[in-house]
Amino acid sequence: MYTAAVVVDELIRCGVREAVVCPGSRSAPLALAFTEAARTYRLRLHVRTDERTGSFLALGLAQYSRRPVPIVMTSGSAVAQCLPAMVEASLSHIPLLVLSANRPWSYLGSGANQTIDQRDIFGAHAVAAEGLDAATAARGENLDAAQRHARAVVDRLLGAATDPARGGGAHLDIPLDDGLVPHSTTEMSMLARRVAEQGNAAQPQRSYRAPAREPYGELQVDISAPTLVVAGAVSQRPWARAVLEALAPLPVLAEPMSPSPEFPVHSGAAHLFTKTVNRGDLDLRPEQIIVVGRPTLHRSVSTLLADPSIRVVVLTDTTTIPDVAHTVREVGSSVCLVGTSPQQWIRACRAISDIGVEAVRESLAEGGEWPDFTGVHAMAAVADSLRDGDACVIGASSTIRDASRAGLPFAGVETFSSRGAAGIDGTVSTAIGVALCHEAGHPDAVRAPRTVAVMGDLTFIHDATGLSIGPLEPAPENLLLVVINDDGGAIFEGLEPGAEDLRAFADGTAAFERVFGTPTGYRIAGACAAAGVAYHRAETLAELEDLLHRHNEGELYDPEQRHPGMVLVEACVDRHGRRALEQAIAARGGKS
Repeated sequence: MYTAAVVVDELIRCGVREAVVCPGSRSAPLALAFTEAARTYRLRLHVRTDERTGSFLALGLAQYSRRPVPIVMTSGSAVAQCLPAMVEASLSHIPLLVLSANRPWSYLGSGANQTIDQRDIFGAHAVAAEGLDAATAARGENLDAAQRHARAVVDRLLGAATDPARGGGAHLDIPLDDGLVPHSTTEMSMLARRVAEQGNAAQPQRSYRAPAREPYGELQVDISAPTLVVAGAVSQRPWARAVLEALAPLPVLAEPMSPSPEFPVHSGAAHLFTKTVNRGDLDLRPEQIIVVGRPTLHRSVSTLLADPSIRVVVLTDTTTIPDVAHTVREVGSSVCLVGTSPQQWIRACRAISDIGVEAVRESLAEGGEWPDFTGVHAMAAVADSLRDGDACVIGASSTIRDASRAGLPFAGVETFSSRGAAGIDGTVSTAIGVALCHEAGHPDAVRAPRTVAVMGDLTFIHDATGLSIGPLEPAPENLLLVVINDDGGAIFEGLEPGAEDLRAFADGTAAFERVFGTPTGYRIAGACAAAGVAYHRAETLAELEDLLHRHNEGELYDPEQRHPGMVLVEACVDRHGRRALEQAIAARGGKS
């Protein structure tokens, strides 16, 4: 119990303000230590019964706040449930901390209950892994030395997790022997106070914080050649905003997770940049591309970045260098522009952006071989409803691509999406974590700031248990979840498996619909009823627009629900014909 109290105290001393606990017997000392810390307002505690859901909640909390957030669980397969969130955390440089309780390491291989070798369970997907043998330390006599060692281990782990350039998910495994809990909560409180006093008397242990440095130097870029900026997901938004400000004179093809640029270029006509056709004496292909962060969404961008005739430079605040095609010439963390962009190039980029905007707008308005209410229509309606100050969480599959078609990023709206591994898991829980931190940053607001989460039905189903928030737990006060339900995997409609000749066998056996379309018939209303979340359904674009407007006006909240600040709107769309819609947008955008 002593080691658990020391670990929790040191985490708080080093800046931890949120923690997630999953119930378990072996992890009881950690759970009680965090509960005592929450009781005395040293941090905010969140309890979840599912480690996978809990780890994505911690991911969302850490993603928004940029502070390390620990999740506590017992030994065994409970630890393995955190792997998807750890993968995303490390690829996206988010400081997620897994604190796993364990049986004494001497039990390994003995057949002991709920005992696995979990010390290095995350392997390459953790930026750091440490073990703190509390079971052995508890049998020793020098508690002062054990305390110093425990604090040092926590400091090292936090240093790795929060490193500006290399940070990510980290793992601390803590074997605990029998005699797990104190005799009373009073004893627990006294122990916590004593440990906190010892910590305050010690030398400040904040050396874990890595220097706020950039991993690479400044690049000088001559923009007298036609130059295009491509901005993707970034780790540190303040860094990205400063870089985009320095690049303000240049056209920027920005993905939704990027800060909003001064000179945006709509993605709907990005194909035009891959053309070698001249307009007068101007080639539409850029001679130089500056990559900011990590772009992953658009195939036309990948084509450009793979062209060896284009000079590609990368600006990054982490050690992750996006260079899939091995064409990057230089890497930096800041930039100094020299020269002046050709005005003909600037005019061409503005025209290309206008073409992209019109390609989407006209295709949605005029209709064709597609329904009047698709996922593209629904995402466009949600984008139109966003307000300054909103946070937006978007599912990582077709929805984030539709958000790009809708014109995101927007100034005044921070957008999040799990594009590290581009997986759909954990989106509901991540959104709840983002919403809780977004609201906590405005404690004096008359109405909590809003978070809007948009995802497809399969993404929602993958994490429907994320809605399960107990009555004793903090819950969002202003979270709108929009589930775009096309009963299956819409993204495959526009990919190679969605081609007409691959949809069925000659005898009529379904191919595409069974293994790619994957309809479920899942009743989202039932999930909302079980979780105590207000539910509304839109079957037309007009109905969706009306519901979004009413939510903006504060009309959809239901005080009779268990979680009155959470509202889910199901947009029932049709994915059949989506392929034709995407092709029409691409054709209007200049793709031949």
